[in-house]
Amino acid sequence: MQIPLFPLPICLLPGGMTQLRIFEPRYQRLVAESMRSGSGFGMCMLSDDQKDILPIGTLARIEDFETLDDGLLGIKVRGEHKFVINSMETEPDGLRQGKITLLPDWPSAQLERHDALIGDTLRTLLEQHPQHLDQYGEEDFADSSWLCQRWLEIIPVSAMDKQACIRSPDHTKALDFLRTLFNE
Repeated sequence: MQIPLFPLPICLLPGGMTQLRIFEPRYQRLVAESMRSGSGFGMCMLSDDQKDILPIGTLARIEDFETLDDGLLGIKVRGEHKFVINSMETEPDGLRQGKITLLPDWPSAQLERHDALIGDTLRTLLEQHPQHLDQYGEEDFADSSWLCQRWLEIIPVSAMDKQACIRSPDHTKALDFLRTLFNE
């Protein structure tokens, strides 16, 4: 599978959503082609020094778009599936295309009672941003796997630490990492 890649210093994982401002011509083309084909694009984290595209990304689909107050294009995207980049090429306008392989999603897992603080704290944070909280259902906050992915999207740790958790076959490495942070 080949998709256009959008490297950013942010993390988006399956089930997550984010809003982006599009101003570079190559990414305007990415949006136009993604909207036309319905195939989505790859959101990829940049290394901590912002020089390299990290190998695991997320296939994202555009859910909505608007013209922002400053005249730029704004898009709302949702993460669908993790992938690994097998190879990459750069087109003349600088847009990167990646040949990818989809990775299995983390299976859902019931949140354990002793981990309730992880879900409660995320809900409290999202209540300060109702436009984000409204995107998620009550059942999401009972899913330990879903919670770990949302925390990896927002927690201020290195991209390499995030990639180490993301490349795991399930959420347990991320959950152990979060338990360490919440117990400090």
